[in-house]
This record gives sequence, structure tokens and C-alpha cells, in this order.
Amino acid sequence: MISRRLLLGTAAAGAAAIAMPAVLRAAPVKLKLSHYLPPQHQINTELKRWADDLKQKSNGELDIEVFPAGQMGPPPRQFDLARTGVADFAFFFTALVPGRFPLTEILGAPFLFTKGGKAITSAQASAIGTNLREDLAAEYAGTEMLYAVVTSSMGFFMRDKLVKTPDDVKGLKIRPTSTTMASHLRAWGAAPTTIAPAEVSDAIAKGVVDGAIFNFEGGKAFQLQEASKKVSVMGDSAGFFSLVANADMMKKLPKELSKLIADTTGPEGGRRVGGLYDAAEAEGRKVFEKAGVEIITIEGAATEPFKKLADVPTEEQIKALEAKGLKAGALLAKTRGMVAQA
Repeated sequence: MISRRLLLGTAAAGAAAIAMPAVLRAAPVKLKLSHYLPPQHQINTELKRWADDLKQKSNGELDIEVFPAGQMGPPPRQFDLARTGVADFAFFFTALVPGRFPLTEILGAPFLFTKGGKAITSAQASAIGTNLREDLAAEYAGTEMLYAVVTSSMGFFMRDKLVKTPDDVKGLKIRPTSTTMASHLRAWGAAPTTIAPAEVSDAIAKGVVDGAIFNFEGGKAFQLQEASKKVSVMGDSAGFFSLVANADMMKKLPKELSKLIADTTGPEGGRRVGGLYDAAEAEGRKVFEKAGVEIITIEGAATEPFKKLADVPTEEQIKALEAKGLKAGALLAKTRGMVAQA
């Protein structure tokens, strides 16, 4: 684990270097990018590719070092690492800090990223999520959102119950992905049970829980195919990830370098990285199919009973946010319009 004193010291030195005119900089601008996912994960490969691309396009002037696997801090701290300048960039999952991003959480509203009850791709959803960054900017104060990754494919990964209707999960213990997803599970009569991702497969196998809300990409990483023999894919809720940059660092960065960062991220950057998640999801599904897992897709009219029940806590969530002056209803309406055009 890198010491906080060392990180703060190097961050201060880096800030001074950033502020120098290009002609005076004897060394490249060295920046740090933190994330919590393992080195073999597609996001680590992508972030390293991006860093290499920026280094090449800047003729070596911009040098970003990627720190995977929570080397700079645990998963829930990733956003604050970037916000406080301990890291210059961070890729994080908003659901790991419940209540911190309330408007972002409302984007987990039932079937928001679906058309006709069928989930749009993560590439499409990620471009939309990135285009909402101005609407969400207050929640990300101290940082700039470079792009969002919105994973639109989720489902019930169950030990022995094939879920087709809300009645099928009544009374069952199911691990959610977020507080919003937990509210949906309660609306369907299930009991949300919090378990760390690395412990989910074992918990399902031992009957501690009956199943979990997951996707194939994550399921493959945590070997859920060993315990989950029934999977019902359903685009009910979405996961929201984001790559953010420290706002002060971006202001001090020479214009040609900040432009380079902007040109290689944004909505198209989100679309590109979302596409990597789509590819990983397809590869993950093959692992489950090879393991003999029974897989069905809940879509179209079959989603309506789930949506009708999950809409109830969502409306309560909207009212609570509106009472605090947050325009949750307008954000959902805007997002639905963008999904319709995707």
C-alpha cells in the first residue's frame, strides 16, 4: 500500500510541474490513475491503453501511471482519491458509496435503459450516461467526469430457482448490486442480503443466499457458474461507473494536454468502453453456457409485473429527492428521451 504522505508529496510536486509552460518542463507531466479492479480486468487494459495513447500523442509529455486493484485505496475511496488530488484520475463504481450520488442512483430506475422491455447495449447506455454529466456535475464536485460506463445487462443468478415472475423471488434471500436494486427486490417480496462480490459464489453454494443480482462479466470473474445453475437475464437496473479527473489538476494542465484528454474521452469514450463491457458480457455468458447453466431472458411484456412493483419505491425515491431540491423527475424524463433515440 502506498503511504498517504508519499502520495501527497508527489502530488504537490506534480502540480508544480503541471503549471510550468511546456518550453520549461524538462520532464513529462507525471499523473496517477487509480482504480479498484484487478489487473486482468478489461478496464485496466483499457486504461493502460489510454495512458499509452496519450503518451504517444503528446510526444511523451503526458505520462499517466495506472494503479489497479485498489493499490492507492479501497474501492469505496476511489472517488475521494481523485477529488482530494491524492490521485489525478480514478475509475469507480457509485454503488460502493450509497447515498453519496443520489441523482446517479436514480438512474437505476426500473427498466430505464430499455426499449420495449429489452436492454439497450452498454455502449449506448454509456454514451447516454456521459451526456448527462452536466446534470450530475454537482454530485461530482472537485472532479470532472471524463466518461461514464453504464452496464445495462443484469439478471438473477440463482442456485436452483428459475425466475420468471416477481412471485418466484418472494421470500428468497438475494444479493443486490446497489441500494436502488435492493428497493426493487423488496418490492418483489425478496430479502436483499449484502455480501461482498468475492463471497457470493460460496454464499450461494452454501445456501446463505438463494441468488444474486449480477451480470455474466462479473459472474465469470467471481466464478458464479460454479454455484448458480439458473440465470434469468433482465434489464431492470443498471450499474453506473465513472472515470473522473481531479478538477484542479485539469485547470492547471496545459491547454494542449487537457484538450488531448477531452478529445480521447467524452461520450464517444464512454461508448467505446461500454462496448468493451458488452464484449466481456458475451464472453462471460459463454462460460455459463459451457457450464450447463440454464439461461432465459425476461423481456417485453414479461417485464411489466416487475416494473409495476419496482415503480413504487422509485416514485418514493423521486419525491424524496425533489423535496431536497434535486430534479430527479426531470433527469429521468431526459434520460428516457435519450434512450428512445438510442
